[in-house]
Amino acid sequence: MMQGYGFAQYDSRFDGLGSMTFEEVSDTFGVQVENAISDLELPEDMDTQLTVLEIEERYGVSGQEIASYMVMNMQQLNTTLDPRERLLMRQQATQAMRTGRGSGMYFMRQGNCACGNFTTFNFNESGIIENFAVGGNLLFDSVEIPDFEYLDEQITETTAFYQGVDSQILIQDSPMGIFQVRAFANKTVTYNLADGVKASLEKNISSGLENAVPIKITANNFEGYLVFFRNPLTENPEGPINGTEVEISGDKITVNLVEYSVVMFRASPMQPSLMQTGYRYDSNHTYMHQVLNREIATGRFGAEIAFRAGSDKVSVTNYAPVGLKVREMDRDRIVLGVESDLPDGRVININLDNETINLTNPDRLRLRYDGAIIEEADSIDELFTDGNRPLCYRLYENGTASIAVYIPQFSEHEIIIDLVPEGEEGAADVSRTGEMASDEAESIGADDGINETEGQVSETGEPKAQNEKGDVESSPAFELGFAVSGLTAAYGLRHRK
Repeated sequence: MMQGYGFAQYDSRFDGLGSMTFEEVSDTFGVQVENAISDLELPEDMDTQLTVLEIEERYGVSGQEIASYMVMNMQQLNTTLDPRERLLMRQQATQAMRTGRGSGMYFMRQGNCACGNFTTFNFNESGIIENFAVGGNLLFDSVEIPDFEYLDEQITETTAFYQGVDSQILIQDSPMGIFQVRAFANKTVTYNLADGVKASLEKNISSGLENAVPIKITANNFEGYLVFFRNPLTENPEGPINGTEVEISGDKITVNLVEYSVVMFRASPMQPSLMQTGYRYDSNHTYMHQVLNREIATGRFGAEIAFRAGSDKVSVTNYAPVGLKVREMDRDRIVLGVESDLPDGRVININLDNETINLTNPDRLRLRYDGAIIEEADSIDELFTDGNRPLCYRLYENGTASIAVYIPQFSEHEIIIDLVPEGEEGAADVSRTGEMASDEAESIGADDGINETEGQVSETGEPKAQNEKGDVESSPAFELGFAVSGLTAAYGLRHRK
């Protein structure tokens, strides 16, 4: 009997898996039997001498699902496998378990492994993230946060959140592969790079940032950055970061964080599919996201949102106290709400793909700010000159779009993204002056009222469901951060003991 369930090509121990008993399978791959039974939702009193095929027939849990579970959780590794082969196995296992469960961005959790369409990792309660991969690229063998003192966790759709006594870990399944470590006390974080991954200080885009110089991370034509900024949850979110230190030594990056600072990995947005090893970024795309990474450190980049595969599961990441929310979402029409108490303007970024909104003819895409067409900038740099009118800058590439919008002043505003009817592309009138757009915005957006139910988190820590306005439920990084004063509280979040 030679059931390899697609994994025997990597690891011969999967040969004949169907005829092995459940206990034998668990022992072979170093997975605790009790954990496997619980995670696979098998009966607690199940006879562990049943074979995989007998379990499939009796309980409906397929051999493919059991094999995939073992791939994502095995501790007894085949020493002949290289890191790339292990990652390929894990991605293949993820896809097998997703079959029939929809598309878009979201984490599937099996044991200590969280597998997303873009981001995959293992979490250890001692404060170690292992095998962190984005878009099919294994980037960090491990990321170590000392003295984490695990309290609890929450994994909800696109966001995985882990709470320690004086630090937090937040990871998102998004095209940017967001991975934040937030420190509420001085903390040293160590990144151990995977084979073939290189790191370097990116001083050419970081003039004046001093201790917040981004670190460029590259692997197999893949590009991302470690960036540093002040936690937007603090009482003074606009204050400078003083004292952060970084050292790169061989395959190790050591980051000394100070109180209320954040170190974050952010990739240039990936395509809406797995295995992007051979992907090359256009030079304009690369520069745009270099600038956005730099402006995270300055605090002028407020938030960004990502849509993929036409799914209603979106990820929101907040880099400053700027609220960003989906109010309406249909095919080819998205309405966003954005609000803040900050006195000055900020830039937000919107990541779309062709399955969410039709990008085959970019001239048809229309952006409106409080009802007025947004003036187009010639470069991303124009959005960070502190002007007095809304501006946008957008790039299209390989069925995706990155759209940055500058909001000159805050109360509550609405951004609508839709399509001009076919044959009426000129109606978008992107040549309108900023003065006209600004005047219209003032007349339409004068109401400063904020819907108090938007962006709240329930007492259990779960994001609130769709509100009366019809907002699409999302998993925002900022809103899941919890109050700093509640660090030692029991959050009542889901956790398997």
